[in-house]
Order: sequence, then structure tokens, then C-alpha cells
Amino acid sequence: MTDVDGHVRGCGPCARWQDRAARVNRLTVLSPAGEERDLVDAVLDRVELPAQEPDLARAALRLPPTGDDQASLSHSPRRGLLSYALVRIGLVLAALAQAVVAVVELLGQDDPMMMGGHMDHETSAFNFAIGVVLAFVAADPRRARAQLPLLGSVVGVLVLVSTFDLGAHAVGWSRLVTHIPLAVGLILVALLGTNRDSGATGRATARSTWRFPMRTAKRLGVLGSVVLGGLLAVTGSAYAHVTAQPSTATQGSYTKIAFRVPNEEDKASTTQLEVTFPADHPIASVETKAVPGWTAQIDKTKLATPIKSDDGDITEAVSKITWTGGKIGPDNFEEFEVSLGPLPTDTDKLVFKAVQTYDNGDVVRWIDTSGAGGAEPEHPAPTVQLTPKGATTAAAAVTPTASTTSASDSSLPLVFGILGTVIGLVAGALAVLALRRRAPQA
Repeated sequence: MTDVDGHVRGCGPCARWQDRAARVNRLTVLSPAGEERDLVDAVLDRVELPAQEPDLARAALRLPPTGDDQASLSHSPRRGLLSYALVRIGLVLAALAQAVVAVVELLGQDDPMMMGGHMDHETSAFNFAIGVVLAFVAADPRRARAQLPLLGSVVGVLVLVSTFDLGAHAVGWSRLVTHIPLAVGLILVALLGTNRDSGATGRATARSTWRFPMRTAKRLGVLGSVVLGGLLAVTGSAYAHVTAQPSTATQGSYTKIAFRVPNEEDKASTTQLEVTFPADHPIASVETKAVPGWTAQIDKTKLATPIKSDDGDITEAVSKITWTGGKIGPDNFEEFEVSLGPLPTDTDKLVFKAVQTYDNGDVVRWIDTSGAGGAEPEHPAPTVQLTPKGATTAAAAVTPTASTTSASDSSLPLVFGILGTVIGLVAGALAVLALRRRAPQA
């Protein structure tokens, strides 16, 4: 032992080690503890907390609430938990509504083998898939953020397309109403996605749950109103007329023309359409296509000069067609098809003056023609441009260009589809990167 002590006195490292060991030994010596002090009250006195929420402080300190605290807990509002539960319940209802829309579309086809039926089946499958996504988020709200790029892009494109279709009278409100579950589902998923403390209680969580819509609703509302109003103004002024489709035909030929009639009244229905044929360029043969609920009355007039034809002289021509008996409701349109000919060869334009009558007594006369400057009048008459019959060769030469234009028009849905797919993939990739970046922090 003497040798060890002598070595320690002469060796600096060993001396330092011995000092550290002695210090540790002193720190580990146990002594009887005095009476345990309850520091909870002292801590709570130094922390500013709402008077009605001492239970939250005790929960943080992992101490059971006292009898007085338990009484205050029973009266503490659970607004955060209630709003969270209501959002999830609303999301379940939106998912069910979306599934119902899909089933109705799937079972409502008269001929499932037709192309239109298959397209409707694709739409049904898409709607049902959206319903499954909403139900999935309702069951596991932690997945809400990952679904926002998909749902947001779908709703955004759908709003844009629906706006144009509504302005062009290609869709009615009865169809647009079926998109409400999808829009509501997006809002509810956004609420769950912006709530970082899903399932917690208290007023702070309730405020965080609703912070996203309250902060951005005004901006989105103003922007959406401006965009929607502008689109409706443009498309409404461009398409809300009685028109003849197609707008071109060949002189001397027989053709089919559809008079497209939109309903522009918000609280009235169209009950009658009267189309007057040009008296200075008579058309001898006119047949109407049956329209459910409507009756067509064809009026003819005697011709001062008979028209020569292969079947002999024609002494009378159609002067007017009147459709009655049906209704075109607000935000809807109807097409009245006629087969007519032979078309005159002494003019390059046929003007069909139309009179539209509503059930509230309003009458709109689509009888105006373009002025010398070419500006469109307020109520233009349906017009068909006639091309010379001798231009068949030229028309044949132009056929490739026309086919190209048609192909270009028909490729627009494909272009939009590819563009939407690219946007969706980019949004999905950004969402995945954001989740990965957030994972280490969690």
C-alpha cells in the first residue's frame, strides 16, 4: 500500500484519477431523504395559465388531477376535439355522396356498349375512386396532406372546365351540383391537412384547425369571384345566342341544320321557338327531327315563281317553323334539327330570323344582321354561309387542312390530359419531397 501511495504521489495522471474517483464516491453516498416536497403548486404559481385549465398543466407534469381539478375538467369545453370529429364525419358523408354519384352514373346508362356509355363508366370509376380517397383520409387523417395535390388539381381543372361549359350552355346546374361533394371533400381534407395536432383538445388546437380557411378564404374568394365573373362574361357574350349549326353549307345541296337555343332567363323557361325562313331565297323541302316534349308546326307559302327541280316545278316553300309544347329551363339549352334543301344558288348567305318566347311573357327577337362594319349586333339572327357548288374541287384540295384542323381540335382533350398528368406528377413529387424533408424533424 505504501508503494502505491508513493507511486500516486509521484505520478500526475494517477493522482488526478484518484481525485476523480474520490469525488464520484462522495457523490454516490446515499443519505436519508427528508420529507418529500410537492413542487407542482410552486411551479403552477409561476406559470401563467387560464384559470379553467389546470388539468392541462397537471397532465404535462404527469400528475393525476385532484378532486377540484376533476370538477373543472368536466366543465372544460372540448371545441378542438368536437371540430376535429365534425370534420371527419363530414368527410365520410362527402365520400358516401361521391360514391352515390358514381353508382348512379354507372347504373343510369341505356346502352352500356356504346362509346358514350364507356366514357360515362370511366367517369363513374373516377368518382368512385375519389370517394375511396376521401374515406381513406377520414379513417386516417395523417394522410390528408398527401392527398391535397391530387384533389386540388382535380377540383381546379374541374372548376375551369365547368365555368367554360356553363358559359357555353353545354351543361346545366343539375349536373354541376353533383360536383359539390368533391369540392366539400377538398375543403375538409385541407382542414385536416393543416391541423398539426389532430385529436388534441383545447382552444389553441381549435384555432389551429380553422386557421387555414379563415386566413385564405377572403383572398381565394375575391380571386375566384373575379376569375369566374370574367370567364362567365366572356363565354356568356360569345355563346348565349340562338345559332345555326353548322354555320356553313354548299349551294344547291341538301343538309342538316340544328338551331341551338339557350335559355338566358334565371327564373323563366323557354316555351316556344319560331324560325322564319328567308322569303327571297325559298327552300322547298324541310323536315324536322322529333324533339321529346316538343311539337313542330311547318308553315308554307305559295311561290310567285315556281322553282325548277328534277321532280318538276315546286310551287310552294317553307316560310316558318314553330316549336311549342316543351320547356327549356334556366341554365339549359335545346337543339332543334331540320333537314332542308335544295339550298339556293343565288346567294352566299341564309338568314333565319328567330323569336324566343318565355313562360313569363318575355320575348327575345333574334333578327338583327351584321352592319357594314361587321360588328356583331346585340341579338344576331342565326346565319348559314353558303359556298358555291362549283368549288367542290377546291374544297377537296383543302380537305387535308380541314382534317388537320379537326384532328387538332380533337387532340385538345389529349393535350389537356397530358398537361394535367404532368402537373399532377410534379405536384405529387413535391408533396413526397416535402414529407421526406419533414420526416427527420418529426
